Amino acid sequence: MEIKSIIRKKRQKKELTKDEIKYFVGKLMKGEITEAQAASVMSYIYINGLTEEEILNLSVTMAESGDVIDLSDIAPNIVDKHSTGGIGDKATILLMPILASLDIPVAKISSRGYGVSGGTIDKLESIPGFKTDLTSEEFRNNIKNVGVCIMNQGLNLAPAEGKMYKLRNEVACENSLPIIASSLMSLKIATGSNKIVFDITSGKGTYIADREEAKRLAKLLVRLGKNLNKEVACVITNMNQPLGYSVGHNLEMKETIMALRGIISEDLGNVVEALGSVMIALATDSKDLDANAKMIKEAIRTGAAFEKFKEMVAAQGGDTSYLDDPEQFKRSKYIMPVLATEAGTIEAIDADMVGSIAVYLGAGRMKKEGEINRTAGITINKKIGDTVTVGETLAYIHTDEDEKVNGTTQNLQQAFTITNKKINFKSRVLEIVK
Repeated sequence: MEIKSIIRKKRQKKELTKDEIKYFVGKLMKGEITEAQAASVMSYIYINGLTEEEILNLSVTMAESGDVIDLSDIAPNIVDKHSTGGIGDKATILLMPILASLDIPVAKISSRGYGVSGGTIDKLESIPGFKTDLTSEEFRNNIKNVGVCIMNQGLNLAPAEGKMYKLRNEVACENSLPIIASSLMSLKIATGSNKIVFDITSGKGTYIADREEAKRLAKLLVRLGKNLNKEVACVITNMNQPLGYSVGHNLEMKETIMALRGIISEDLGNVVEALGSVMIALATDSKDLDANAKMIKEAIRTGAAFEKFKEMVAAQGGDTSYLDDPEQFKRSKYIMPVLATEAGTIEAIDADMVGSIAVYLGAGRMKKEGEINRTAGITINKKIGDTVTVGETLAYIHTDEDEKVNGTTQNLQQAFTITNKKINFKSRVLEIVK
């Protein structure tokens, strides 16, 4: 067996065996194939696809490249939620303490982000002292004692997935459904969760172009879950504007804290309730999604979710005084308004453009080892359906670099589409697939 034969097979649209997939992943991990060879395999997968058997074998192989955590002795059902990514997506951070406050154990493995979609780990690490580089035993103990824990994938959990993720971004194969599916499932195998909800975001600023493509991925993930003895459900959501009001690490953490205190934007609340109600349905006997959504609202209203978040942060070494007083989070040197040049109603906000501008301001990294500025980002002042007058503030940019102020404000204006038509807010939740 050699790497060239694997490249030829995928070029000829032939199916790789389980042993061939293991050989490729093993050589990739050991650095025993060239960058050109790895890129060729990835590119031919992108062009010619994978069968479901290949996707299943790739998922298991990537998971088995590192540690696989067994949580079966902690609770019969351990639930996890994973998003395919989106601009301003802080739903995962909200859902972890909400579900745990309802006595549903939540185990989450995440990674640091690069590109326009910020990573959950990066956002939580904005809380001083918050530790995500945990051992498997620390992860298990926190789930057992607190009911919720998140850890960084960067230790020895599905390390092959990390290499594949980096490779697929470098060779512009981000939107390959077979690679996305195997990547997602490998992480879930490694985590030890047996109940999984995927938030599949579609539209600008995501890897998934439209609702139909999102539905194909959702159905594939559900079938893969059955083959792996894991119950999977997918919620398809629309990324037709940034989620919530903020994009950027400190900004998103402040918004998350306020949301757990009950001050939450309509669209973020919409997504959290939809995802959370499905998570509850998978993990418990409560199958009424409307009733489950009420449970989520009640967990926020009573403060139970906020208190669980404080417990989670404390257990992972974070300074909980930042939760009691979010104004402690450092701010950017420059906070500049972006003003409307015409009157009307907000019809659309280009999430991809917003994300790209946020990265330019310093809120994201374009390579894994890159630095981020936690104070940088964008806050949205007007959402779809809101009316606006000339000179009214659409958004604010946050940056420490004065040379980025003027051009950025003009570019961000272009992300907003204003119409004379009446626009009603539509639910971001498009469909549930299970």
